[in-house]
Amino acid sequence: MADLGEIRERLRNLETIDHLIRSMRAMSAIRWRKARNNLEAAQHYAAYVQEQLNLVINYPTELVRRTAHPQRREHEQVGLVVIASDHGLCGSFNSILFYTADQYIDRWSKEGRQVSVITLGEFARQHYAHTTNSHMIWTHRFPLTHTVSFIEARDIWEKIQALYQDNELDQLYLIYNYFISFGSYKQRLVRLLPPEIKPANLDKAQLPLPGSNIVRLQEFLLLEHLALQLYLGLIESMVSEQGARLQAMDAAKSNIEERAAELNRAYHHARQDKITEEMIEIATGANALAL
Repeated sequence: MADLGEIRERLRNLETIDHLIRSMRAMSAIRWRKARNNLEAAQHYAAYVQEQLNLVINYPTELVRRTAHPQRREHEQVGLVVIASDHGLCGSFNSILFYTADQYIDRWSKEGRQVSVITLGEFARQHYAHTTNSHMIWTHRFPLTHTVSFIEARDIWEKIQALYQDNELDQLYLIYNYFISFGSYKQRLVRLLPPEIKPANLDKAQLPLPGSNIVRLQEFLLLEHLALQLYLGLIESMVSEQGARLQAMDAAKSNIEERAAELNRAYHHARQDKITEEMIEIATGANALAL
């Protein structure tokens, strides 16, 4: 027969865990909604910057020529920026991303390319700290309560770009979990450098302002475009992460409720057995006294 005190202690522990899970789920829901709003605003701005960049690159400058026809070496150096989470409790969010990223790294390595990894998020740093077919050149963490701003994304991009130039990388890619819908995401690989830009047909009404410096305008829009690609990846990843964490918390809450129901049934059965045992002892004692 199960011990009543032990069952009561288990139920109290489950209540404590359930309270923690509810609190974590509430925080994840707030962060998910906030990141979702930031994503929509960033997507609108990114579309506008992309449109303007497609217009100004029609002007044949040295920047456009270098971008359209980058110099290539015999043994290309490839950089990969991996955006993961800083904390767990989000299901397979990180493991699926790393599996996909490792496939790309293996393919590039078999092609004779040397791969360097830039990790954004503690889980990515831990995963790539001891890999054999790539080496980590920079890492950055994000606190759990922190929401990445575009200004911070610009700063991160400037550091990544400096690493790109200092290490003489030929190509730089970004991989992250792309948000599809609540609880649904997939892995997306984006080439950052050399940038993939497509010229658009110029219209007189769309021409830059008279007297504007085309080269500086191209440089600004290109930098803004690349920083936005990183920012969108960070926000998309955050939305996907919080959605995955919400799903994980819902699954944990469901498991706790099932376990609590089992313990409650065991408690009532044990209590009934205890009452029955006491009644039998009372009846046995009464019969003994009657004799």
